[in-house]
Amino acid sequence: MSEHLLILGAGADRTAGIDFPLANTLLADVTRYLDGPGKPVDEALRAMLPGMRFSFNSMIARAVDKIATREPYEQKAMVQRVQEAIANLPSDKENVRKHGELIIRLFNKLAAIAENSQLDEETEQLIREVFPKDADDLIDSDSILDIHKLSLSDTFKTVLKRTLKMGLSSDRHEVAAALGADMLNIETLLIEKFLGFYNERLPDIKNYLYISWALWAFLVARQKEVLAVHGANPLPFYGNVPSNVRAITLNYTSFLQQHLGSDNPIYFHGGLAEYVRMDTRDLLSIENILDCDPATFIREVVAPNVDVKNEDLREQRHVIPALVPPLRLKPILSHRYIDLWSKASDWVKEAQRIVVVGYSFNNADEHFNDILRVHPDRYIDIVAPEANSAAFLGRMEKVFGTAANQYNKITVNGVSALQAKKARLIPARATEVDLSVLFTGNNK
Repeated sequence: MSEHLLILGAGADRTAGIDFPLANTLLADVTRYLDGPGKPVDEALRAMLPGMRFSFNSMIARAVDKIATREPYEQKAMVQRVQEAIANLPSDKENVRKHGELIIRLFNKLAAIAENSQLDEETEQLIREVFPKDADDLIDSDSILDIHKLSLSDTFKTVLKRTLKMGLSSDRHEVAAALGADMLNIETLLIEKFLGFYNERLPDIKNYLYISWALWAFLVARQKEVLAVHGANPLPFYGNVPSNVRAITLNYTSFLQQHLGSDNPIYFHGGLAEYVRMDTRDLLSIENILDCDPATFIREVVAPNVDVKNEDLREQRHVIPALVPPLRLKPILSHRYIDLWSKASDWVKEAQRIVVVGYSFNNADEHFNDILRVHPDRYIDIVAPEANSAAFLGRMEKVFGTAANQYNKITVNGVSALQAKKARLIPARATEVDLSVLFTGNNK
């Protein structure tokens, strides 16, 4: 039994020198990959999925059409992201700043319509006076306008579509990235399409096969690039992980397994080196994943095991990458995940000291958060750049029940941190802390 447990989130793979994209920018990277070096992957997948019409560009039109149906708080969150994106732009990006101001202005007008349509107290009172017997039946909504049925003008739609398409281009565009982080989130897309396996929507199943294998191919190719750059040298961050710890990772990359071997890490969300046959739920291994050519693997292994020609779902065959969709309620891709998640819970229970690096405790990972909730009495260090922010403290309260005002200011490894009970929040990047020191529990 190991008393030390390391938990890794996406921030670990963001380390300089590895530079894997986060989920909110991933779709643009996958799109550029498929249009460039991953073109053979796109061709292999489309040959495997005859009649599929999906493209990431066509997804933009659907995302824009849904804008008016978004709740006001969601629209406000989009405005805030754009505001943050243009707040500190250099002077040579004046056009980008104006672009952001245009988006903000359009969204504010949409928000004003929603706000002004709210049923105010004076109007409600007049309705009750005019129709005293039927008022409760008449007042069945808090608004006089159903904003979910509104249709955006071509002007608004065109501005949004052109902006989002800029986010799929090779040039960095801050406003497009801010909008795309929400409207073009590949994890949200995976969730939406994965439901096709449950409600038997064949177009969604085809789309999921395409999107998930395209994502897998991109991650495999990117992983090979990182390993090629570093050669025989230790990887940033991973090379400094103590060899005597257990580790649970919520990432897909093979970097942790390379360093710790196959017994000490748990891949909670699955990994790049396995795939699943959906009818039997068998979890199958991919040999030599570090040298795998994605297009070749899809043509020679995946395609022969996929058959979507029959309209009867029971007569079809599907294999998908072992990448667990980021649902709050985790789908059981294979029975082996039941054992895996149980093992992860046991490791948390057995650990005397836990160090969490680059994990944001988001709602999409509630299944894993629940494991930490069940065992709240561990010594735990949480390392993330935003660890002391109000939003992060709010998530800590949901997971551990610790209010923001219960933390005390301390210093850990020379970094100003917060501590409450057995938990320490350390605002730092993965490479800015010494894991060996954290596992000793030293404060200085």
